[in-house]
Amino acid sequence: MVAGLFAGILLAHLVALIPHSMLLRTEYIFYDAFSKHASEINEDHPEDILIVDIDENSLSKYGPYNEWTRDMHAQVVQKLEEGGAASISFDILFKNADFGNRNAIRAQQMLYALYPEKEWRYDFDKIRQAYDYDSVLVRTIADNPNVIVCGTFSSRTDYKHQSQWMPLSTNIRARDVAAKPTFHLEQVTNLENVESKDLLDNVFPELSHAAKNFGVVNATPDEDGVLRKMRLLYRFPNAEIWPRDSSQIYPAISLVTVMHLFKTHPDSVQIKMGEYIDLGKPFGIYRDSLGTLRTTYPQITYPMIRQVFKNKASLLSRPNHKDSIPDSLQEITPQIQAYKDTNGNISIMTNEGDFDMDDEELTDFDKESIQAFARELKDLPKGKTLWLSATLDFHYNVKKKRWLSNYSILSADVLDSLFAADTNAINALKTGEEMRFGKRKRIPIDEHGDFLITFKSAYNIPPNQRAFQHISYYDVAEGRIPKESFQGKIFILGSAAPAMFDFYAAPHEDHFPAVITQATIVDNILNDDYMREAFPNPILFLITAIVAITIGLFTSQYVALLFLIVLFLFDIFTAYNFFSHGFYIGCTTYIIEGVLAFLGSFLVRFYFESRDKNFLDKSFKQYISDDLIDEMLTNEKEPELGGEKKYLSAFFTDIQSFSTFSEQIGDPKKLVDLLNDYLTAMTDIIKDQNQGTLDKYEGDAIIAFFGAPTPIERQRRHALMSAISMQRMQEHLRENWKRHKNHKNRDLPKDVSFPESVYHMHTRVGINSGEILVGNMGSETRKNYTIMGDAVNLASRLESIGKQYGTYILVSEETLTGTNDPQDKTDYRNEFITRPIDRLKVVGKSEAVQIYEVLGLKSEPNAGQLNLLVSLWAKAQQLYYAQKWDEAINSFEESKLLEPHLQIKDPGARPTPSEVFIKRCKEYKQNPPVAAGEIWDGIYSATSK
Repeated sequence: MVAGLFAGILLAHLVALIPHSMLLRTEYIFYDAFSKHASEINEDHPEDILIVDIDENSLSKYGPYNEWTRDMHAQVVQKLEEGGAASISFDILFKNADFGNRNAIRAQQMLYALYPEKEWRYDFDKIRQAYDYDSVLVRTIADNPNVIVCGTFSSRTDYKHQSQWMPLSTNIRARDVAAKPTFHLEQVTNLENVESKDLLDNVFPELSHAAKNFGVVNATPDEDGVLRKMRLLYRFPNAEIWPRDSSQIYPAISLVTVMHLFKTHPDSVQIKMGEYIDLGKPFGIYRDSLGTLRTTYPQITYPMIRQVFKNKASLLSRPNHKDSIPDSLQEITPQIQAYKDTNGNISIMTNEGDFDMDDEELTDFDKESIQAFARELKDLPKGKTLWLSATLDFHYNVKKKRWLSNYSILSADVLDSLFAADTNAINALKTGEEMRFGKRKRIPIDEHGDFLITFKSAYNIPPNQRAFQHISYYDVAEGRIPKESFQGKIFILGSAAPAMFDFYAAPHEDHFPAVITQATIVDNILNDDYMREAFPNPILFLITAIVAITIGLFTSQYVALLFLIVLFLFDIFTAYNFFSHGFYIGCTTYIIEGVLAFLGSFLVRFYFESRDKNFLDKSFKQYISDDLIDEMLTNEKEPELGGEKKYLSAFFTDIQSFSTFSEQIGDPKKLVDLLNDYLTAMTDIIKDQNQGTLDKYEGDAIIAFFGAPTPIERQRRHALMSAISMQRMQEHLRENWKRHKNHKNRDLPKDVSFPESVYHMHTRVGINSGEILVGNMGSETRKNYTIMGDAVNLASRLESIGKQYGTYILVSEETLTGTNDPQDKTDYRNEFITRPIDRLKVVGKSEAVQIYEVLGLKSEPNAGQLNLLVSLWAKAQQLYYAQKWDEAINSFEESKLLEPHLQIKDPGARPTPSEVFIKRCKEYKQNPPVAAGEIWDGIYSATSK
């Protein structure tokens, strides 16, 4: 056991030698399966993150994407901004711009061809401006502070010539792009783990200058081509190309989007590689330069937060009726919009209607909102609108047992922090001062800056089941969607159309739009919905090893397989349970470890068991049953003295007149050859065919029993079948010996020959069933697994007394009927052809027993003749018990003719039962068993064993 334990522990640790990349590939199988299942049961549908999709509808309306002009993107930005979008993030690349030059040159050439007399070169700027859609996009983005544009980092190998990529790799390129935000190297621990990139690509400087925020959209799938992580940080320029140039850390666009929503200053960010990116607390209230209290989240005003404070009590309570929509939804603030007409008059548009600024019907909240935007309203251009308030409502989440806002920024921890704040302290804020709320937002990253994405639903499912709502680029650009539905929302602009080929293989779906990946990361960060890798888990690793080693040491191979399956299912269930709570602790690692631990312990155990079993086989197999050997090995116990009472069937056999033909054989070697062949054939019938246990050989005699050490079903039938099979084998042996063959039809040695008497060999069998003492009998130094008791003695008597009756299978009535058998009450007289031989009182016993001869099976071909014999025998025996001796003799004479072992038919057989009873009837005729007038019980008392 100690050796097996040590081997199991040793092999379990071999999992550490498996290359990490190979182990990861196997872990991905379960990770992806878990992700797919989680996506199928996903119920999260963020209300404030939407995809503006360049979908098939947009492509069919506007034509192929490469023919689109950039004013179309500007139009979408303008519509979203007018609707009050909180952020507009482009997952669309704008690599370069010519500001209309190329199309202007073409137009100029056409005009020269049509009107060659005119000097069109003087009108080139006017022509170019007509085609300058790039500038339209740049101006629109410059006028809208909530837009985030993107670029990518490329590799030198993406370009054919150095002259092409070199300008994109320098500090000059970094200054031209002027990306915001970026991080200083001092903000990062383990800086060497931040990936350096060669080229800052796929954005033209005028666009990045115009945008208030810039992020990169690089994505690198895992080795198997599946995107599970997104790298959030990159370093540029690459020190390998420009070792003397200073570099900065550039964030991914999803991180930039969150920073914009939090209004996080890049210098305040802390980055610990392998741990987290700390953005600080997500929500803030500050006093601006005009002395007005503002919030950090676009479109959420301080008056709105004041309304949240006023509803604190109801937002901390539970609704009375959870299933009732009115009771499960609280509207805190409505939408309010101001409009300045061409005359400079301002109208306040609310859900209740349009009002003048000084209208008495305006609510206190309306007035407070107007006051908060007094300066903006004064400077509002004619014909423009301004959002003063957004719709803020809360719904009760039964699963989380609390009220949740329609804005992710107002998360549970932010609300708790707000409710715990001192409103006097907020009101006392000075100009430029800020107060932050919520828990510090620490985004988990690995040592390379990778963020493990918690994917939501799949994309290729019915639209209403998707996690994120998609709205068509075309519908937004054409104003087909009410602008007020955009207020306070987070928009990711990109494409899920197959024609755009912007897809990744994701864990839960093979073709997953890249734009949804960016939305998913933003949602993960806003809602702290993180997935962390933490494998292998030491506790589960230890449990798996211990259980696997225990299985290997103490269970059989078939049971071990079942237990291992249960163990691995437990590992999978545990891993999924952790996965559903945001931790991937691995799965394959434990299965591999469990298999190794099991193999180590099982193989060592198998070695020692095989060694012991080989020893036992060689030493005892010829004497005791295989079952006993297996039982001893299973229990790891050597035979001990003692026994127990069981209902068994004792089985005795003997060769008729063995001493006579053994003398005739003469040669001891020939006798041994003969006995070996005989005993092997008969023992195989008992042990292998009928699950009996060999007790011992006594010369030519075989002693066996059925039902121990391992219980067997229908043991009495097994004993009866053994006796019949042995008689058939006897006939087969005689025929084979005549042909100089053994029982397996193999040639006997040439020098072996037998006398004629061998070919007439007969075997007698005696069987009795009952309570028998079975166990290891003998001394401490020499033991034998054997049987004892009166039932055993009777079986022995039946075998020996068979020669007096001329029978070859003589059994007790109990063996046939099973009157006292606790497991099997079958009366085998219905299956076997039997005849009652006598009411016998054996030597040493005062009680008589009914004994039967078993002639064969009722299904045998010669059953008809044997059944006729039995009927004639029954008639003769009835006359015998009636003491009608002459009539009985006549009837026995009839039955004698059908006796299967009549000497004329079966040379070497003894006088048959019919002949024995004819002789007895004649003796009783001369000397009646009882005096005249007395009742005779029919019992015959044996005078010898």
